[in-house]
Amino acid sequence: MINFFRHIRKKLADDNPSSGRAGKPWKYMRYAIGEIVLVVIGILIALQINNWNEQRKTINKEKGYIRSIYQDLEKDLDRINISRAMLTKQYKYGIEVLRAFEQKDGKDMDSVDITNKAGWELTQIIPMMREDNTWDDLKVKGIETYIIKDSLTQLLDGLYANYDIQIDRFNQLPKKVREELRMLTGYCNDSDGAQSIYEKGIDNYGASSPKFRKCILSNENVPRLVSAVTLSAIVNIRLCEGLQKEAEALKNYMEKHFKHLI
Repeated sequence: MINFFRHIRKKLADDNPSSGRAGKPWKYMRYAIGEIVLVVIGILIALQINNWNEQRKTINKEKGYIRSIYQDLEKDLDRINISRAMLTKQYKYGIEVLRAFEQKDGKDMDSVDITNKAGWELTQIIPMMREDNTWDDLKVKGIETYIIKDSLTQLLDGLYANYDIQIDRFNQLPKKVREELRMLTGYCNDSDGAQSIYEKGIDNYGASSPKFRKCILSNENVPRLVSAVTLSAIVNIRLCEGLQKEAEALKNYMEKHFKHLI
């Protein structure tokens, strides 16, 4: 392209209507002007090519970020679902234990099963957390609104702000109750029970120790603590359901509007 313009410039310089020495200065001036025009055109073309390259890099970055954000969202959904499943299991065990304690004659009570659930399953501390992700990194760098479209930015901000709030609420609910229940049932343990757990595994919790089962089932504090654990499980299940619904809505939005990128 430069050669094309150079050819035009040379033709204009050669097509001098004047003749002799008087026409030479004008010919040189037109030649110089032509050279300047060529340089300017070359710079403009180079700048345009550079702009195209930068735009292409930006688009590729955006594609990579959106893909990573979607993958992070899927991982967060998995974590929420795992926590919800564990809480649901704990809630069901809590109801079973409470109903067993409510039986006046205790004929239907499976003392081994109830002891295992009260002394082990209901004492499990269920984690609720999330890892730093692509969106967090973009916000730290201050480029989230430059890379991601406004509509997606708002949805991501809303989800993860709420996610962090719910994690704080989740962790404020009676974690200490579970720890207290574990300590209380732990005091009931004896050498036979400990040896049985070591030899047969944690699923055999209390199965070989009648003394251990009697200690737990006769302790009036156990139903109180089990009730608190059950209620906290219900509240946290609802927190997980709200986060799950919000995260799935965002996931569906990305699949609809950014399907070609994810």
